[in-house]
Amino acid sequence: MAYTFISPVRLETWITDGTYMSPYARLAARPVSGLTGNPKITDIPRPFTLLVNGTTVTAVQTPYQDDLADADYYYLGGHSYTITDAEAQILIDAGYGDSVTPV
Repeated sequence: MAYTFISPVRLETWITDGTYMSPYARLAARPVSGLTGNPKITDIPRPFTLLVNGTTVTAVQTPYQDDLADADYYYLGGHSYTITDAEAQILIDAGYGDSVTPV
């Protein structure tokens, strides 16, 4: 049986004034500074890549080309894949079962 896997995303909370996203604003207890106007909090969906080596699955936000080359296989963030039973089982065992759907 084949499966569809959609690589997951995580929501990151950022503070913005509508034109500028402060990457440091998502850290807890940080004061909002350097933003003009009326700062707002927003959630930004950030896809991440899954690197698979054997039965080990590692999630990375920004993989290096060497990381991709060294992996047995990988799933780039924000993409949909058709995968085999064995690949599906590895992802389910790693906790990504919500993203695996039978075709």
